[in-house]
Amino acid sequence: MGIPITHPVHATQPRSAMPAPANGHHPDNRIDPAGFDSDTQIDSFPVELLEDRYQLGHNALYNRLKGLGIKPFKVSRRAYITTQELERLDQLHSHLQQGGTINDFLAQEPTPPTELSLNRTEIPVNLSHLIGTVADAVAGAVVTSMRSTAGVIADAVATRLAQLQPTTDPLEYLRTLEEAHRNGWILSTSEVAHLLRVSPRTITEHGELFEDSGFVFVRVGKKRGEVAWHVAKPGDLPPPERYQPMDPKTGYPQW
Repeated sequence: MGIPITHPVHATQPRSAMPAPANGHHPDNRIDPAGFDSDTQIDSFPVELLEDRYQLGHNALYNRLKGLGIKPFKVSRRAYITTQELERLDQLHSHLQQGGTINDFLAQEPTPPTELSLNRTEIPVNLSHLIGTVADAVAGAVVTSMRSTAGVIADAVATRLAQLQPTTDPLEYLRTLEEAHRNGWILSTSEVAHLLRVSPRTITEHGELFEDSGFVFVRVGKKRGEVAWHVAKPGDLPPPERYQPMDPKTGYPQW
């Protein structure tokens, strides 16, 4: 008489105690064994139990899955994650309970090693962390470039302002004119215009002679392609001849 053979029943309930749902009803944990061997059952966890495990809503749970880059796989219309992924979710849950965020959890999480299989090569990449790192690098380069450009512009503006800024001594131009008069210097139109703070056109419109700031400027020819001026003082020039009408009968002045 042969010994009857009993077939083991594979339980999918996780080894850690699970809190019961609010309605007191436990979900059906039976799994269709078709195409699902015992090793797969041991190394996987049903996604439908995660909401009760972490006391989360559907959207909050899938935000965590998306943040960690976890993509559940399906067997017989039920979704599962691996035990390694469950461990990461547990660690993230603990981190969030302590006031952390998904981003800083990913930042401090060690990079998993490259896993090779017969069918494909998987290189785990934390896209959120990668995008953040690239963004920081680009922002740093942009800031450095902007600072460099701003420094060049600031130097150019400072140089130009120094060139345009008038002398702090308002009487300096008078000392220069006095020195020109004493030494007999001949000044060009642009030089006179600079000292008197007027345009060169204003200088040339005065004609042959004009007076300004106690000096007399007499046109004397050319200097470097411009009209030249001799700097004099009113006492240096002979007094102008007064016009006296003549008497046509006598030929003498009328007064």
